[in-house]
Amino acid sequence: MSGISPSDPYRHLRAMDVVVKYTVLCALASRIPAWWANSASVTGLQLKMLAELSSVYEVEFRQDLAVPMIGSLAGGGLSFLVSQNPLAMALKFSVAMIPVVGIPLRFATGPAIIGGYCYMLGRAFVDHYEAGGTYHDFNPAKLRATVRAALTPARA
Repeated sequence: MSGISPSDPYRHLRAMDVVVKYTVLCALASRIPAWWANSASVTGLQLKMLAELSSVYEVEFRQDLAVPMIGSLAGGGLSFLVSQNPLAMALKFSVAMIPVVGIPLRFATGPAIIGGYCYMLGRAFVDHYEAGGTYHDFNPAKLRATVRAALTPARA
């Protein structure tokens, strides 16, 4: 089942517009200087993105199920990126060592990571909905495996 309705051939484009919009908003929200405000803002934006994607695909959305899912996915994906990926760790420390531009570049990496995570989350739901899935049968472990595969350097 393709998941694309013949009556709405532009559904995928509308869904990806939602994903891109919220990717940019989450990256911007992560720049809020107070951690407690930016964290809540990013989570709220991700919830809104999932609600809009569910609406595009006419799938039931329940916020009470979304909050733990976003937390679980963020914990798995972002902690892996920051703490276990040697390439990310080396980049984090080496960027700060670049004269003049190092510190500003390091401050840009946070929004890039949050934006990338938001994009992967949105894209995972788009792919899942297009395959005929529902909000209730989404498998967070599959997304975590995809994130790990994307972040693991290729071995020769």
